[in-house]
Amino acid sequence: MFEAKTIGTLISVVMGWLLAQLSGLLKDYWIRLRARRCLLEELGELKSELARVALTYARLLQIHALQGIGNNVPLPVGNYIFKNFYKDAVIALNKKQRLSYQLIHAHVEQINQGIEELRDVTKRIHDKERKSGRESIGKADGEYWSQHVIAGFTNTLETLWHVRHHLAMPTGPVLDDLSDRHREYLQYLQFVDDQIKELLGAAKSLKREDFEVKYRPEDFLKPFA
Repeated sequence: MFEAKTIGTLISVVMGWLLAQLSGLLKDYWIRLRARRCLLEELGELKSELARVALTYARLLQIHALQGIGNNVPLPVGNYIFKNFYKDAVIALNKKQRLSYQLIHAHVEQINQGIEELRDVTKRIHDKERKSGRESIGKADGEYWSQHVIAGFTNTLETLWHVRHHLAMPTGPVLDDLSDRHREYLQYLQFVDDQIKELLGAAKSLKREDFEVKYRPEDFLKPFA
């Protein structure tokens, strides 16, 4: 009688332990699944944010073409989910997905760093203008400012390509050297260079007064996303 009770107690303990383990595994699986889904959703949101940043940089490039220095700076790009929940999803991702996410968000960090650097450069140039007058701003100031704009624009569009690539191939965003996708990527980089030249050339037909208008329909007819 005593042995039967003991065995029954042990069985209950073991069953309770097994259920607790199973519950923990299911909970961990659900957390990883949800985090993986949210990471992918964030890429969709990131695509829109990058298009917004690219549009701001495009207008700054046009201002540069008119030998001006803009005072608007893009807002930083957010990647809250990646920063806080990537660790929960990483086990559920394959190697190609991990490399792609890490590459994209490394670019995002560069974009945000570039935005802060552009903000600092813009502030210093405009502070110089207020203190010493417009004649104190020379060609070197404009070129230095434009280098930050071009770098930010290039990095933003490059990141946008990687985001689109991941969203198009979410289970295996491959980018092997000499592959068809890699050739498409290199062609896209050439497109970015050509886009910069096109923006600078087309801007010469504009007037500085055009940039005092808050809403211009043409800015929204050719989105980057």
